[in-house]
Amino acid sequence: MNELAITVIGRDRPGIVADVAEVLARLGANLTDSTMTRLRGHFAMTLICVGPAAAEVEAALAPLAADGQLLATVRAVTPDGAAASAGEPYVMAVHGADRMGIVAAITRVLADVGGNVTDLSTRLAGSLYVVVAEVDLPPGVADDLVDRLDRAAAELGVEVSLRPADPDLL
Repeated sequence: MNELAITVIGRDRPGIVADVAEVLARLGANLTDSTMTRLRGHFAMTLICVGPAAAEVEAALAPLAADGQLLATVRAVTPDGAAASAGEPYVMAVHGADRMGIVAAITRVLADVGGNVTDLSTRLAGSLYVVVAEVDLPPGVADDLVDRLDRAAAELGVEVSLRPADPDLL
């Protein structure tokens, strides 16, 4: 069996998830990890599945993209196995007036201490910009990171919070 990374993007409409999932099920592909969302009227899906060769899945998804409304890509990936994260899970939230560079500045602070963003979403509601991220941090860096995030947030004119994640909720 092959491990595949599949992306589907395009104008949102009812039934995209069902259409893609049905194609994969008919091929005997097992969907193992996925994220799907709607972004300003556009649908975006990224998933990992185990199943037939990439070319076979790509051919089976082609009719869904035939009208030009969706773009589907399939790529074989190397399985990572079930390696546990060596980091400590945290949740970071940022909110404030929208401005260019918020995600770039905040994620740079995280990366500089060895933090890894494992999930991130943003929303613009009027002039309010909100970022929520799940991050894995190296042991013992959280206190220093809070100070660094506070300085970056002050420069950006936003508020930031960092709290340990409840593993039962992730």
